Amino acid sequence: MTTRRPRLDPAWFEKPGETAGRPVRYTLLAVVILFLWNTGVNLVLPEVGSFFVVGSGIVVLLVLARHAGISRSSLGLDPAHLGVGLRYGLVATGIIAVIMASAAIIPISRELLGDDQFIDVPAAEMLGEVLLRIPLATALAEELAFRGVLLALLLTRFSPFRAALLSSALFGLWHILPAIDALETTTATTLTTGFGAGASVVGQILVTALAGMVFVWMRLRSGSLAAPVLAHWSLNAIAYVTGWLIVSNSWA
Repeated sequence: MTTRRPRLDPAWFEKPGETAGRPVRYTLLAVVILFLWNTGVNLVLPEVGSFFVVGSGIVVLLVLARHAGISRSSLGLDPAHLGVGLRYGLVATGIIAVIMASAAIIPISRELLGDDQFIDVPAAEMLGEVLLRIPLATALAEELAFRGVLLALLLTRFSPFRAALLSSALFGLWHILPAIDALETTTATTLTTGFGAGASVVGQILVTALAGMVFVWMRLRSGSLAAPVLAHWSLNAIAYVTGWLIVSNSWA
């Protein structure tokens, strides 16, 4: 009788206590680094300088993970799982594309997607966002941070479920400043003032936290960071292209 492979292979995680006496300290340091990174990108250097902040944040987190004794496999960077990760990511991309296409047809969701930030944006700039900033400075960077380093550190102390909840909650809070900034460009006027504005920010935090849970599941189920990176890129890029097409009247 063959033994069924568990859905969450223990070999993908460091054993609890492997970094005895250090996980809490390193996890707190990672959270501080993420806070400084988020503040730097959104408040201090929001334009070109943001690439420097993102790059620095990733380097510091990876150095921190190395000192904490986190293995390449625990970060989701084991080449042996790359193929499975890409398959999960491609399936997610197809699902996201169908959802976005449907959202572009429904009036309410279409209005939310048609953000003022896309007004007068040339095609070259749109392609730069989709092919450079989103995949590198957003999808890859945030997945390395949250589903890579932070999740691996949390897994040294907590069960996969609790680690997923904590990392996803922080991922939701990570989007507070972007959510506030988005209020300035949204075309949905009911979401820009008073209760509507607050509800919009809270809603985006909850949605991104839920997305974080899905990304964690993909990361653990596939064993590869490639799965959430591809899904994250697809979600942001397809939403960006859809919004750009709506505002530019290219979407009939």
